Amino acid sequence: MILNWLQEVLLPFIIKVMVHKREKLTQKERRAQARFLSELLVSKRKTKKPVVVAMIGLVGSGKSSVAYELAKYIGATVIEGDKIRIELRKEEERYEGARKIAENVALEIIKNGGNVIFDSDHIDPAKRASLRAKAKEVGAELIFIRTYTDTSDNSEIPGFNLDEMIGRNMTADYTGSADDFFGGAKTPFQGTDQQKGAVVKLREMARRLPQHYRWVNKTGGRWVLRKLPFKVFAEINTAYPEWKKKVEKITGKILKKF
Repeated sequence: MILNWLQEVLLPFIIKVMVHKREKLTQKERRAQARFLSELLVSKRKTKKPVVVAMIGLVGSGKSSVAYELAKYIGATVIEGDKIRIELRKEEERYEGARKIAENVALEIIKNGGNVIFDSDHIDPAKRASLRAKAKEVGAELIFIRTYTDTSDNSEIPGFNLDEMIGRNMTADYTGSADDFFGGAKTPFQGTDQQKGAVVKLREMARRLPQHYRWVNKTGGRWVLRKLPFKVFAEINTAYPEWKKKVEKITGKILKKF
């Protein structure tokens, strides 16, 4: 409990004082930010207060799909982390600046009467803390929405549908062009652009798996969702088409509350 409090309450203050006031964008990062911002179409918010939605979920869990579906209802602009990293790649700049750029763009959108949805994963405590501090700075309500895939019959403990996740990643269309992050990402694996893109995406899924799930060694063993140390506004299982109805239900709560 104390650790959770430190991460979710004290850490945002520390980051604001010790990180935000000192960090600056490099010239390359500024160019990447300018291009990314110039291509965004800001939607007018439909909520009374500005709202920032941050997604939680593995690569391939449906974060972007849910983000864009929700954006239509609450009047929000989706900030795609992969597109920011593509702009940084064009500048031959490291990806560390992606978080700073995403937050800067979000503040501009909020100031111009919009809501924001981040489609990238916010399972990292420091990333959440940074966003909490920035949202508070502009008086925006920050909520987290978790996505996952599970086709098991155990509704009490949501699990992990590995076949579904692998299938989504392997069959995705990766062009390998500058407009596709995973297709253009570097990997020692030798194959087609589509295969390389799938490998990189699967690698990222495997790397983050222990952060989202824990292994339960029962009846052959299975991965089950970890209980998160912070409040989540909603959890959406994207394994079935009904997830869109869940988004509509969430929309009603957001519009009523904010």
